[in-house]
This record gives sequence, structure tokens and C-alpha cells, in this order.
Amino acid sequence: MAHKSRGFARLLVIRWWLLSLLTCWLVASDLHAADYRVLPEQSVFAVVTHKGGFAAGAAHNHVVVASRYETRFWIEESKPLSARFQMELATEDLVVDDPAHRQKWYPRFEALAILDEPFKEMSEKDRAKIRETMLSKKQLEASAFPEITARVEEVVAKSSTLGNVELPYRVMLRLNVHGREVVEPVAARYERDGEKVLIEAVGIFRFEDFGIKPYSAMLGAVKNKNEFHIYVTVVAVPVEK
Repeated sequence: MAHKSRGFARLLVIRWWLLSLLTCWLVASDLHAADYRVLPEQSVFAVVTHKGGFAAGAAHNHVVVASRYETRFWIEESKPLSARFQMELATEDLVVDDPAHRQKWYPRFEALAILDEPFKEMSEKDRAKIRETMLSKKQLEASAFPEITARVEEVVAKSSTLGNVELPYRVMLRLNVHGREVVEPVAARYERDGEKVLIEAVGIFRFEDFGIKPYSAMLGAVKNKNEFHIYVTVVAVPVEK
């Protein structure tokens, strides 16, 4: 009986030692992780739609930007593959064809071969009409699906070139729009300037995957293509503790 008690005691000591070792490893790993605060004035979450139809010359490409959103970004120091990002926004907070955003981001869209021509001029009345249609039951159904979420779930070292820009990483982006969740690989880059970090990502999604019929008018003569681009730039700094 005493032999069994000593054996049981040794087993408890070994289990305690293993548990302590695992706990120390987890704590040590966490010490290298840091939460970051996203700088909204330097960051953007944008959707770029593309004109189609045989009368596409009379149509417009559009850029839809989130005016307000909540984000969380965290990364293990000096390890870009550990980067994780999540964002939540209200569908009602989407802004269509804002002139300032068009001007600021078009050069990057061109460099990445997202667009091959500048945005056309558009009146405030037309912008309001397009936004109304976008939020209606025909498309995003904002009243029924009031939130949009995006989350980065995986980062791998896989290079690709878009336009004249090399993007050394691939990110798995989980996007929830119109009550449907779609995961697609998107090209990305990661840069560090002191404590500030930048992650840029661009990928292609399809309206129909979210249960949304692309906008169409004049019997399809003017319409949006099924494919659209997601463009994200996240600039962040460590959270002060």
C-alpha cells in the first residue's frame, strides 16, 4: 500500500511539473504578444465594384467605404504570420463614392490593378440614390442585416504580384455580409516602421456568394459585375498600458 502511495505521489509531482512547464510557456508566449490600436485616419475598409454590361461606358465604378467601425488588431512581436485582425461595422455606416476617399485611394487602386481608369464625376443626388439602392431589400437589406464583420484567420508566406505591387503574404479573410459568411484568400503585405505597423490586403469576392444579386438596369445594359474587390489598409500602434 505504501509503495502504491509513493507511486501515486510521484505521478502527482510529474503532472504538477508538466502543468507548471506548460503554464510558464503560455505566459512567456503571451508576453511577446501585443494589442494594437488602429489609426482610422490612415486606415480604410473599402469595397470597389466594377461596371459591366454592353453600355458600361455610361456606367460607373464605385467605392464604398466604412465611415465608422470597431476593430481589434494584435500581433506577436516581429512575427507577421501571427497577425490577426477583426472588424465590425454597421451596414448603415457605409458611404458611397465619397470624393475625398476616391481621390485619396484611387492611385493605390490603380497600382494594384483594381481599377484601370479614374472614377467619374458624380452628383450628390446620384450618390444618395445609389446608397439608397445599396441598402434596400434588393441588395444589402440593411434593416434585416445591420452588421458586417471581417476577420483575418490565417497568414501564410505566399507571394503574389498585383499590378506593379508585390504582396508577400496570403491572408484568409472571413467576411460576413447579408447574413452569409464567406472565406477567401487575399493577397497582403506587412511593414513595420518603429512601433507602427501596416497591413494591406486586397482580394476578390462575389456578390452572389452573399445572396446578393448585382445591380442591373436597362435590361442589363448597365450593371455591376458579380466580382468585386475588398481593399483593406490597417495602420496601427501598440496600445498604451
